[in-house]
Amino acid sequence: MRFIGELAEERTRDSIELAERMRPARRLATLRRARRLETRAERRMIEAWRRAAELRATIESAEY
Repeated sequence: MRFIGELAEERTRDSIELAERMRPARRLATLRRARRLETRAERRMIEAWRRAAELRATIESAEY
């Protein structure tokens, strides 16, 4: 799970660095896109953690 977060952060960082080298209008669009992608990745990661917790709870209750 942590690996996914690190990949998302690295991709966002790369996008931000690219945006800094672009024209202002294009830079802003790229920054917005990078932030949207990061937010979406964070939501997916949280949902994956939640689902993993549900599955663990199911398995633990089945063991008893």
